[in-house]
Amino acid sequence: MPQVTRVICFTAALVAVTACGSQNAVTGPGSTTAPTSVSQPSVFPLTITRTGGIAGFQDVLVVARDGMVSITRRAQARRQCRLTPDAVERLTKAASQVPWARITPASTAPSFPDDLVAMVRSPAGGPVRLEDPKVGAGGQVFNELLNDLLRGAAGSRMCTPA
Repeated sequence: MPQVTRVICFTAALVAVTACGSQNAVTGPGSTTAPTSVSQPSVFPLTITRTGGIAGFQDVLVVARDGMVSITRRAQARRQCRLTPDAVERLTKAASQVPWARITPASTAPSFPDDLVAMVRSPAGGPVRLEDPKVGAGGQVFNELLNDLLRGAAGSRMCTPA
């Protein structure tokens, strides 16, 4: 549980720092101009979590832009793998289609005692539950990745050991 709490706190701090960094440039006394190019925050690293449920899951995947994935599970050693090129492409497409800026952070608490909470967060926004309609088809891609990677190194079709 402390590992999940650390990840949530770190991500919240990262989002807060990122949000504070976007200001207009001041060009003279009392005049401001908008920046000439407004870049959207990167969607990577994506953090996909699964907590709760009857089995008491505490799983955290952190996916970097280059496809490296750090997998942390309760009572297991952390491991890493690299997504296949096809998996990187699918995940990147799914993450880029999520309207991160319009997502209101979701509750990370279970709705009832045995609720399984699967969420995704990005420096661009979140956290949001995978079943939230705002995530769209991306929720299915994130869920598929989560399930595939948590089968273990031998059972994964989307990731090769690093």
